[in-house]
Amino acid sequence: MKPSPQTRTSAGWAERYGLPAAILLIGLALRLYRLGDANLWWDEALAVWGVRQGLPGVTLWTASDVHPPLYFWALWAWSRLAGESEFAMRALSAGAGVLTVAITYRLGARAAGRRVGALAALLIATARFHVWWSQEMRMYVLAGLLGTLSLYLFIRWLDAERALDAPPGPRPWRPLLLYALATTGALYTIFLMGALLLVQNVVVAVTLVRRHGLRPGALWRAPALRRWVIAQAGIALMVAAWLALSWGRMRTWSVAEPFDVQLYARLYATLLTTGVSVDIGRYTGAVLYPLLLLGLGGASLLAQRKAPRDHSSPRSLSDVSRIDRAHSAATLGRHDQATPALTLGLTVVLPAAAVYLATMPRGLFYTPHVEARYLLPFAPAFWVLLAWGVVLIGERWRQAGRVAAVALVALWLVFLPGHYRGRARRDDLRTMARAIAAQAQPGDAVLLNSGGRYPLFLYYYDGLPNAAALPPMAKIPPGEGLLEADDVDEVLAPLAERHDRLWLAEVEAHLTDPEGHARRWLDAYAPQVLALSFGHNGLRLYDPAGQAPRLALEGYTPQHPLDIAIGGGRLRGWELPLPAYAPGDVARVALLWERPPTAPARVSLRNPRGQVLLERRAPPDGAPPAEPTPCRQQLDFGVAAATPAGRYDVVLGVGDEERVLGEVRVIGTRALLREAAPRVPVGTRLGAPTGAPITLVGYTLHGVRGGAAAARPGGSVTLDLYWSVGDKLDRDYTVFTHLLGEAHNPRTQGPVWGQHDSQPADGGYPTTQWLVGDVIVDRHVIPVDEGAPDGGYRLEVGLYTVEDGRRLEVRGPDGSPWGDHILLEAPVTVAAP
Repeated sequence: MKPSPQTRTSAGWAERYGLPAAILLIGLALRLYRLGDANLWWDEALAVWGVRQGLPGVTLWTASDVHPPLYFWALWAWSRLAGESEFAMRALSAGAGVLTVAITYRLGARAAGRRVGALAALLIATARFHVWWSQEMRMYVLAGLLGTLSLYLFIRWLDAERALDAPPGPRPWRPLLLYALATTGALYTIFLMGALLLVQNVVVAVTLVRRHGLRPGALWRAPALRRWVIAQAGIALMVAAWLALSWGRMRTWSVAEPFDVQLYARLYATLLTTGVSVDIGRYTGAVLYPLLLLGLGGASLLAQRKAPRDHSSPRSLSDVSRIDRAHSAATLGRHDQATPALTLGLTVVLPAAAVYLATMPRGLFYTPHVEARYLLPFAPAFWVLLAWGVVLIGERWRQAGRVAAVALVALWLVFLPGHYRGRARRDDLRTMARAIAAQAQPGDAVLLNSGGRYPLFLYYYDGLPNAAALPPMAKIPPGEGLLEADDVDEVLAPLAERHDRLWLAEVEAHLTDPEGHARRWLDAYAPQVLALSFGHNGLRLYDPAGQAPRLALEGYTPQHPLDIAIGGGRLRGWELPLPAYAPGDVARVALLWERPPTAPARVSLRNPRGQVLLERRAPPDGAPPAEPTPCRQQLDFGVAAATPAGRYDVVLGVGDEERVLGEVRVIGTRALLREAAPRVPVGTRLGAPTGAPITLVGYTLHGVRGGAAAARPGGSVTLDLYWSVGDKLDRDYTVFTHLLGEAHNPRTQGPVWGQHDSQPADGGYPTTQWLVGDVIVDRHVIPVDEGAPDGGYRLEVGLYTVEDGRRLEVRGPDGSPWGDHILLEAPVTVAAP
């Protein structure tokens, strides 16, 4: 039964509009997902610094830099509309990425039909390489958008000119003018896009020579060539206008290094097919499959061109989709697939060669390293060719084509999640910037000991609401290179004379001051009245008067303003820069006291069941403040690999009073082991009689057969320990597990033939975070010494502190002392295989 006209109309509408719209939505969702969940890296922060100079400032800055200004102009305008958050600033790239998906559909459909366009759009929408750079605040996706638009308009112009052969179609100037604008925009984004001009001029030359031979007079008489030359001259004039401004300003420097051409080719192929740029040798198989499809598709296209054709009737609209409705059916029948194939193929090859040559050491302009991002703008041409190859395979073997397309998209989806893995914002410099702003005084200065990393710090510092009133910042060292010992006094002494207090913000200081010259000079200059650690970065305040820092009551607005009285004090606000923290992060809670309480404050993280994850006191020594002056107190909460994920209330307490300040989420941690009950109950307690006891509820020894666990020399024994606590612990303890034999082990100088020491959950769940009332399953995989003799062994376990190596006392259920370890009952039998 033939489908009804209504059914055919619905199917045609879905193919023409519904499928492309669905692909665009997929591309948009993948680019917006976790868009803001990553800190700015140096180039992104530098872009923000640039656009903060204003439109004239960013124009002059780019004129002396390595890139043209179009992206920065767009980013300047966008930031005025959307703000400067990580999400907002990257949304410009995400939008350009989605538009590139749309233009790729049009390019594929123009070149070889709607099915090619749809598959090419799906490939770029889900390609890890393109999603990656659509979530970066850089110009490469915009260059790719304009470059892909240039290719589409170029092929469209060739169609309008009947491939430079027949009389031109209607309005050939229109696509040519749009082409010139798109190509100029691409060149105003990245100079490397000039490689597209090379591709397009080669295609025009080949097409003209193929049609007219090598007769110069006949070539020049072709109206299409004259129009093309005029368009190229217009592009050159528009680019020359920018070069006239920037030529004398551009710097020449090089960071390039020789790069093996075969490795470069492998990197290029791996990026196009998997989006991975490291350890590329692991992905050879994944790379070969798409390349095989491309080769089979190319062979099929060549076979079609060599086969005799019946030109009596045009090809159907389903085979060759003409997006431009102005084209007639006769035009569709005359469509030349060789020219689009040549254009796309050269776009894959020639620009990559140009990028490689541009990264070779030379003495003119900037010479960069080989970077993956330089290849991105030309990648859509490859994805269109790949989609074309799959469709051609399907035209010969329909079922094989469908399987190939599904497998190809599945391969894309296998690699895509790797882009998002570990993507999270970190509080590295946010709290540092606010700590300065909250305690700044007139006459202060900030010495930023970071060399060229200053944009990272300034993104947060200059982004604060009261940035105009903040202390001025001086870069240490002022220029490029290392801070030398002989230059320290010359750099720092004038700053010390002009300012009352000096803040030393060390951000990646090991790159420019690895010897710590600046800190040593300041330590000798004035008392250090504040020291805060932020991972490998740090903040210090030096005051010749030796006065402790005070909270700035005027001109600074806390992140979370409050006005509450508690414990005899008055809290003006509190701060916690991020709503969520991942493993390795430190959640830094700052309390801003207009008048500090008469007793030490405590801050705890409490889950919805009322269990306390962590608790910190300020001041940590419990000493009352010497005088009730406005102050800032910071309390740090570390997130470990297995810290229970979820939502926690941030609770402030002073004495018997408590206030919930807000909430924080712990994300991305691995789940703890959960088992119903230990196989062997124990009930032994560890700890001092008056301290918070730790109970070994029981244990499970895996691999038990016939009453004993079997192991072999060089193998391992798996032991699960079940712990619980009746009160919060104030110290982090390490668990030791020993495999004890009767023979003497010369390696350990004792009976220990296997050992595994770590904090619980393989270091992922410190004892200070244990939730009261929970049972913690703590797995230890104990390696067995390769020289272990056959025989019976026992296991002993216990807890100790790393600082002094002291073990906790062990007491039986009745409270009687059992020593400093627990000897488990279940035996282990070691036997060589």
